[in-house]
Amino acid sequence: MLFWIPVVLATQGPQNFWWLCNLAQFILLYSIWTSDRLLVSSQAGTIVVVGAAWTVDLAGALITGSSPFGITTYMFNEDLSIALRATSTYHVWLPVFVVWLCRRQGYDVRGFRLQCGIGTAAILGSWIFGESMRNLNYTIAPFGIEQVWLPQALYIPILCVGTALLLYLPGHFIVKSLADRSGDFPPRA
Repeated sequence: MLFWIPVVLATQGPQNFWWLCNLAQFILLYSIWTSDRLLVSSQAGTIVVVGAAWTVDLAGALITGSSPFGITTYMFNEDLSIALRATSTYHVWLPVFVVWLCRRQGYDVRGFRLQCGIGTAAILGSWIFGESMRNLNYTIAPFGIEQVWLPQALYIPILCVGTALLLYLPGHFIVKSLADRSGDFPPRA
């Protein structure tokens, strides 16, 4: 974080922190600091799914010379500093760390519901405060595909629900099974 925050601020500006995976780092740091198992659990599924997709995409790009999903194309953009690109490598190791943390502390199944709220706030924040050319959290163009089918006022709620069903929910089940201790710990008061 001591390296990542200044590099991202200097090169991308504070808007970049609206990305779900970047916001998750701040929440995870706070949750580790305060030993808040619920907050760790809320971010775990997103971190694992996004990190796995990012890592597969980067590996594919390194092997074939082309990013299969288009997620990591910026990693090969020489106009971006090597320091900035290096900060993105947290996508590789952070999922392993967060699963270890959930196994150690226990996975709180309420995390999924909390992440739905946090994620919705992040998507709305990206849409309201983000520059449209940045396409933060795909609020303008899903995966770079121009979104012309729906009015933005309808697309954004669908994006929030879709992200919950296609990202947070599978992540919840994956981390819950990997943590394998969800029933061992009662919720904290």
